[in-house]
Amino acid sequence: MSSPQPYFAAHPAAAAVLALAAAAWAVSEYLIGRSHPVGAGEDPDAGSGLAVGLGLLVAYGGGLAVSLLVPATVITTGAGWLFVAGLVIAAAGQGLRLRAVHDLGSSFSFAVRTPPGRTVIDTGLYRRIRHPSYSGALACAFGFTVAYTNWLAPLAVLGLLLAYAVRIPREERVLAEGLGAPYRAYMRRTKRLIPFVF
Repeated sequence: MSSPQPYFAAHPAAAAVLALAAAAWAVSEYLIGRSHPVGAGEDPDAGSGLAVGLGLLVAYGGGLAVSLLVPATVITTGAGWLFVAGLVIAAAGQGLRLRAVHDLGSSFSFAVRTPPGRTVIDTGLYRRIRHPSYSGALACAFGFTVAYTNWLAPLAVLGLLLAYAVRIPREERVLAEGLGAPYRAYMRRTKRLIPFVF
């Protein structure tokens, strides 16, 4: 008797859809970076960018590897619906991230910095949480790992969560130093990733 396979591995059409979804995610991230380039000579973030890159690799690549290499935890009942639900969650998460980038406008950057003239943005998605682009990124990664249809795969998102645990404090220190009292007041009245919760 053959071992169970994740939904996308057992259904070629699902594999194609998953590949297209992953490509759409990669292109959207590329376009974000292209439209918000890091300036020459900027301190990218004291290593926290590397942590985020590794976190993304663990979440997406690690989750995929687990789903293929650990057949004992492959989900077979309702796997098709779970696959679709995961991709819907991923699309919603990336949509949230793109909206957060839009709301921040020219102040958004992959680098941790406070360019001259920057002010605290506290409208739109930033009204209640300080890092909605990270919330969206986590939701997107979670959605993909759900679509992998293996009970263990979503645990890989912990890698990205740990990366943001490195990135966020560093970013907030830089912003508090650069923007001063207005940003510290903003920190007191908002949450980091989930409105009213955390």
